[in-house]
Amino acid sequence: MIRIDREALTAIVAHARRDAPNECCGLLVGKGPAEATAGPAKAGPYVLEAIPCSNGASEPTKRYEISPVDYFAQIRRCRRINEQQSENFAVIGAYHSHPRGTPEPSETDNAQAFRDFVFVIVGLGGAGMQIAAYTLAGDTLTPVPLTVVD
Repeated sequence: MIRIDREALTAIVAHARRDAPNECCGLLVGKGPAEATAGPAKAGPYVLEAIPCSNGASEPTKRYEISPVDYFAQIRRCRRINEQQSENFAVIGAYHSHPRGTPEPSETDNAQAFRDFVFVIVGLGGAGMQIAAYTLAGDTLTPVPLTVVD
C-alpha cells in the first residue's frame, strides 16, 4: 500500500490538467516504508509532497523526462530539511500523466522503471480521470493500492 497526502494528490491532478495535451511529470517526496509507520505496524511509502517538474522530453505529448537537475535539487532540499528538522524525507517516486489514455504503464514506463521507487500515473482519457500507483516487481510495474490521507 502507498499512502498519499490529499494535497499532494490534488496538486498532481491539477498539474496533469494544466499541462494537457502534454504529459506532466514531477517528483514525489515523502517517507519510505522504513520511516512511514502507522501504529505498531509499518506501512508502505507515504507521499507528502508532489513537486511539479518541467517535461524535458523531445515529444512531450507522448513521453516525459525529468531533468537530473530537478531530481538532485529535490534530493538536496530533502537533506536540508532532514538536517534542520530531524526528519527522514526523501524523493521516493515520480508521477506523470497519460493525457489521452488510462493510467496503465506503457512499455516505456516499464523499461525506465527502477526498484524502490513509487510511480503514480494519472490517466485523463477514456472513462474520465483515473489515478493508479505502481512499484517495480521483477521487470514489470505492478499496481499497488493508493490510499489518500487527509
